[in-house]
Amino acid sequence: MAETMRTQDLRVFFGDTEAVKGVDLEIPAAAVTSIIGPSGCGKSALIRALNRMHDGVPGVRVSGRIYLGNREIHDEGLDPVLLRTRVGMVFQRPNPFPTMSIRQNITFAPRRHGLVQKGEESSLVEMVLRRTGLWDEVKDRLDHPAIALSSGQQQRICIARALAVRPQILLMDEPTAALDPTATHRIEALLYELKRDVTIVIVTHNMQQAARVSDRTAFLDDGCLVEYEETDRLFTNPARERTEAYITGRFG
Repeated sequence: MAETMRTQDLRVFFGDTEAVKGVDLEIPAAAVTSIIGPSGCGKSALIRALNRMHDGVPGVRVSGRIYLGNREIHDEGLDPVLLRTRVGMVFQRPNPFPTMSIRQNITFAPRRHGLVQKGEESSLVEMVLRRTGLWDEVKDRLDHPAIALSSGQQQRICIARALAVRPQILLMDEPTAALDPTATHRIEALLYELKRDVTIVIVTHNMQQAARVSDRTAFLDDGCLVEYEETDRLFTNPARERTEAYITGRFG
């Protein structure tokens, strides 16, 4: 089931550099929220904080509070590995496990976390491949290497892999940046289907993409949240001059 997320005074430091500066963000459930802004503005640093991917990285420090529903994700009793089954991540470049088959890519995490019984694996594989529109394309080669698929198919395998552990939130960091227009269209169409029961946060440098796929859009600049609004309103009637300058191409 989709869940809300929110941040309070979220800050991310890389050494002495503050990459995310006191961001307060309310992410609604069962919707797509886009994060836009110029290169180096802190988009990826912010999204990676949402499932504690900065944990243990030398020189990186996160402060402030991040809530998944009503629970703070840094609570002592919350295992970050378990958190990442609830808050999944899809990266810019497709990264299927290179030595594993399509089937193994999807079943690895659910088996590891005890989320699926052996007799249920086949139905799980079919379910997530159908959700990502891949079943008819790969059903006859489930035991072939996932790395042999096209880039667009590999990215959908990565989304299917993330969905296999039934996350409440799906974070996507520039998920179509390395894909051609046809594959990009398929991923965007998939977001409409997924948001019915998964909350989606997508970082994108493509403002047209943000306008097409998201319900709400956050504009970041120099680590600060400049404006956060319903997508249509932000793109047609931004409240801040800085936002208007960015979306009209005057900087960035």
